[in-house]
Amino acid sequence: MEQVSIDKNTFKLRHLPEYAGYLLENKLEEFVLVGIRFARELDLPMLKPLSRIPEKELVAMSLESNKKILSALANGTVAAQIEENLNNWIGNKIKGLDRMEVVAEDLTLAYYIRRRTYSHFLYGYTQSAAIQQQVIDDVDYYTSMEELYSLKVYLGIQQEG
Repeated sequence: MEQVSIDKNTFKLRHLPEYAGYLLENKLEEFVLVGIRFARELDLPMLKPLSRIPEKELVAMSLESNKKILSALANGTVAAQIEENLNNWIGNKIKGLDRMEVVAEDLTLAYYIRRRTYSHFLYGYTQSAAIQQQVIDDVDYYTSMEELYSLKVYLGIQQEG
């Protein structure tokens, strides 16, 4: 499968960059732990192969990947970060997970978990309902676009497999 290329203008986010910076600077570890908890509550299928990794290492890997994506969201380079992540998946370079172990359910649930995790911390960021809605709109757009690109990669991997 050929490499993914994402136009950097795809992600014109107005309110998410500042919120991502807030999460990165103030809530990173808690953000990761809440995301892992939500994944376990929903029995995310990719957790099964990742169970081979010790818990401490799984958290460290999640901290690293979430730090990268939050940093990219905060500084406006999220298209490049998503591109790198998807190309790592295509190249089977995701530690602890073979690219064929990702199932369709993982995609939908992972992005739902991501939206839920972003929402979980929103009230601590702002009590303004208007700003919260604007952030939610950005999160929905960002995760929907990332899910769309991921689905294309998934289908390409399945066709090769």
